[in-house]
Formats: sequence, structure tokens, C-alpha cells
Amino acid sequence: MPLRTKVSIGLAFALALSGSAVAAPGNEPAGIGEAVDPVEALGLGSLSGYYLAARHARFNQDISAAAGFYVAALDKDRKNPDLLDTSLVLNVASGNMRRAVPLAEELLRSEPDNWVALTTLAVEQIRNGERAAALETLGNLDNVGGQIQELIAGLLEAWVKVGQGKTKEALADLEELGKPNLYKPSTILHSGLIADYAGMNAGAVRDLGASFERDAGSPRIVEAFVRGLARAGEMDRARKVLDEFEERLGGNDQFTVSVREALDAGDVAPLIASPVEGVAEALYGLGTAYARDGGNAQAAALFQLALYLDPESYFASMALGQVMESLRQYEAAIGIYRAIPADHPLSRSARVQEALNLNALDRNEEAIRLLEQAVKDDPSDISTTVVLGNVYRDMENYKDARATYSKAIDALGNVPAAYWSLYYFRGIARERTDEWPGAERDFRLALTYRPDNAHTLNYLGYSLIDRGEKLDEAIDMVRRAVAAEPGNGYIVDSLGWAYYRLGRYQDAVRELERAVNLKPIDPVINDHLGDAYWQVGRKREAMFQWSHAAEFKPDDELAATIQKKLLSGMEPPKTVQEASNQHAASQHGENGGEAAKAPAGETPKTPADAAPAEAAPATPADDDETKAAE
Repeated sequence: MPLRTKVSIGLAFALALSGSAVAAPGNEPAGIGEAVDPVEALGLGSLSGYYLAARHARFNQDISAAAGFYVAALDKDRKNPDLLDTSLVLNVASGNMRRAVPLAEELLRSEPDNWVALTTLAVEQIRNGERAAALETLGNLDNVGGQIQELIAGLLEAWVKVGQGKTKEALADLEELGKPNLYKPSTILHSGLIADYAGMNAGAVRDLGASFERDAGSPRIVEAFVRGLARAGEMDRARKVLDEFEERLGGNDQFTVSVREALDAGDVAPLIASPVEGVAEALYGLGTAYARDGGNAQAAALFQLALYLDPESYFASMALGQVMESLRQYEAAIGIYRAIPADHPLSRSARVQEALNLNALDRNEEAIRLLEQAVKDDPSDISTTVVLGNVYRDMENYKDARATYSKAIDALGNVPAAYWSLYYFRGIARERTDEWPGAERDFRLALTYRPDNAHTLNYLGYSLIDRGEKLDEAIDMVRRAVAAEPGNGYIVDSLGWAYYRLGRYQDAVRELERAVNLKPIDPVINDHLGDAYWQVGRKREAMFQWSHAAEFKPDDELAATIQKKLLSGMEPPKTVQEASNQHAASQHGENGGEAAKAPAGETPKTPADAAPAEAAPATPADDDETKAAE
């Protein structure tokens, strides 16, 4: 059975205390005001009790619960600057702006250069139409120093000045701010957005075009550029940009369809409809930068500030949901995705992400129903079909996974590069349902798109060795996989186990020791190393390694095998050919026999792993590593 990603008991406890995992964007979280009452009921209503509860919730990465507990602790120790600072960040990140704004004002009295407090206060002033006050606050933020502070202040100041009718001054400020190349991607984008909003078509096309050249894969930039071109009368060029983007996607989706409909209707408004929306867009963009660098709390705070200003900033909603996923707060992510309206271009993506989060919570039937309905609603949506196949595969329903991948491949005809992983995924499903010739064909087709993909090389090479076929080519494939990803413990394990199957036990020990160092608590890899130790005569170390493997929660089948070895050791191993013959005889059932035939860790575990992407398919490296603080 594959390892499963589940919400921890600690998180479940924290959620029970908090009443909600995260606020609906821009609103007071349901029940958050009562978040601390259960602690009182448990007799923990002291400073230390609240503080411990806050640390517990934060350890489990439940932002909303932690925010409530830190505020409760702060009420007991009002002069503690660390509690005040942390309370502010977490309350902004959880979307509790009713609580966050007073905290920001309080913190600024003792720490006038606190950038989170200054940003929060400026956003509140912008929301209230207090432009002069907002500019003063943003000036203070700019004076704090630091790159992120300077960039936030500069982008927000520009949009506030646009709201004051000072568009030319705003554009001049952005040009000056963008002189360091580090800031150029942000300043050139917002210069283009401001020009488009102001009807300055030539400047909009120039600057949005420059942004597009830097990042032609961003849906938001593509839409802005297409709209700018259309508004400048360059309709043919606008359609060409959209066509090329769809081609890179491997087909259209709800987003591109909506943009094309706007072009066809001649209803081409600028992407940004007001200066306040421009501020929200800037905060959203800065949040994505934080999220990429692993700053989840800061990213969530910036997304929540964007949504506080513009509750219909659904790109920010999607990004916030992904932060919750990275924190493994799947229920919170589901709530965010469900809040995106059904008629919005992002709704299909939101439903898919909702299904993946349901799958991560083992609510598989709900996930399947949601995805099947989405595919039924739009059979041309290949991406959703792929996700449905991935969820079937994660459930070890390889028969339906294989059929779903085949449906997607048949619909595509000539499979574009964006969907190369369909062959890899179908190869896994076929291998697991005892369709080896078809599986090998699929793996080799995947390699025609990505000849050096470590996971395809690993799976195909491992499987060939396991079957005793094409051994020279197979061991070379696994070596290439290790060379491509030397830090991937599962792939290093495959190489070690391949050597073991070939009777090269000293080589096996060397590689399996490396694999255990990379994945020290994986039961399968520890078991493999124990077997290798036994074969080279290091029997005491073998027993020690098997004991370790038994402690690391192996599945029932592996646990029984380990216990047998701990009691009586091992019989002489079979040769590859003998094992291959037994392998062929033992195949049975839908799932193609025992799980140990496949390389370790090939099943997706998190929403990010299961979603289709241009990047590598769901990888062993992600199986047991949290993506919190990604």
C-alpha cells in the first residue's frame, strides 16, 4: 500500500480548538472569535496555556488557530513585542483583518519600522480611500530599508498616485524604481497595467509585451498582454499570442476560452479596473514570489491583504489555496476553492484542486465524483482527465487509471510535449495490471519526450531488471537516473536493489547505505539494506537494519516479511532469472501483484504531485516530505 498524506492528529486537535482553519478571503473567520474558549474549558486559560496551544497550532502549521491563541496569550502579556509581532503576522495570514488592523496600529507605536504593520495599515487606508495617509504610511515603509519593503512601497505608491490622477508621476516613479534589474519584472508589469488602465495604448503594449517576453507562461501576464493588444487595435496579434499560449498548454482551458470570448465579443476591458484592484494585483504578485521562496506565512499575509482590498481577486484565492496545500491544511484549501464562483474562468481549476485535496484527505469517492462530473461537463478538458487518472492511480485502481489515461491520449491524437507524462503514468498503470509489453512501450515513448527524466529511467530500468530482461540497458538506465537526481533516496535505492538482484552485493551495500542516509526512516530502503548486509556476511548489522525497518511503520506484508527474517534470517537469494520466472507466475488481480515490484515511492501523495504539469511527473522524492515551508 502506498504511503498516504493525512492531516496529523495534532492538526485535527488544533482545528477542533480553532473552529476554522482559515478565513474566507477578506472576511472574519467563522468561529475564530471563539477560538480560545475551548482552552479555557480545558483549564489552560493562562499565559503559558495559551502560548503552548499557540506553539502547538503553529507546529502543525494551522495559521488560523495559532493566530487566535497568540492573541489570547498577548492579552495576558500585552507588553511582549514578540507576541504582538507574531500575532499580527498570523492574523493577517489567516485573513482576520478586524483583529489585524488594531494589532498593526498597536505594534507601530513601539516598532514604527515594522514592515508588516506598515503594509497592513497602508492597505486599510487604501481600502478606506485615505490616499494621502496611505502615501505617508508607504513612505515610512520605503524608509525601513530592505528590498521587499522598497518594492511593496513603490508598487503601492504608484497605484495610489494613479487614484489621485497622477498617472504620469506614477509611471516615472516606477521607471526609477525599476533601474535595479532585480525589480524590473514587477515594475515593467505594473507600468504596463497602469498604462492600459489609463488608455495609454502604446505604453501598455510596450511594457506588457516586455513582461510577456520575460514570462510567456504566466496566464495573468498573457491575459494582460492580449487585452492590451486588443485595446490598441492589434486584434490579429492578440489572437496569435493566445493561440500560441494554448499550444503550449496542449489545448485550451476555461481561462483561455473566456479571454477568447472577450475578444470575439469586442468586450476588451483592461485587466485592472481600478487603482484599488491594481494594489491588490501588486500584493498578489509579491505573495507569489514569497510562496516560491518558502515564505508561506508572509505569502498568505500578502494574498489575504490582496483579497481584503479585492474579494474577487480569484488568482489570489487560488494562490492562497495552494499555500494551504503546502501547509497540508487541506480542509482550509477546500474551503477557499469552493468560494470561487462557478462562472469564473478559474472555477474548473478550483474544482480540480478541491478534488485533489479531498483525495489527500482520503475522501476519494468525493474526489472521483467531482472529477468525473468535470470531465463530463467538458470532455475536451484533457488536464482534468489526467488528474482523474492520477487519483485512480493513487487509489491503486490501476485498471481505471489505465483506461482514463488512454482516453486522454486518444483525445489528444499526437500527444504534445506538455502531456508527455501521460505515457509515463499509463506505463505505471499497465505495469501494475500485468500489461508489460504495453507498459514498456509507454515508458519508451515517454523517454522520446524527456530522454533524461530520472523517474521514467528509474521505473523502466528497475522493471526490466526485476524481469531479468535487457540487463545491460536496464542498469545503465538506473545509473542515469541516479546521476540525474543523486539526492533522491528512492532512485538510489533502485540502483542498490538492482545490484542486489544481479548478485553484486558489495555494490548493493554501497548504494543502499547511500539511500538510507538520504531516506533514513523509509522501511523499504532499510529492509533492502538489511538484505544486502546479510548477503555479504554482516548478519548482526542486517538484524539491526531489519529492526529499524520494523520500527518505521512498514505495511502489513513487509512487516510480516521482516519479522520472519528477524526470527530465521534469509534463505539464499534467487537469481534474477529465477525471480523473473516467479514474478511472471505470481501476477494476479487488478493491481498486478505485490507492491514491491515497483520502484519505491512512485505514487503521488499531495495535490501538487497529482496535478498534471509540464514539470516532472509525481515523484518519489515528494512522497514523505512535507511541502510546508516549500
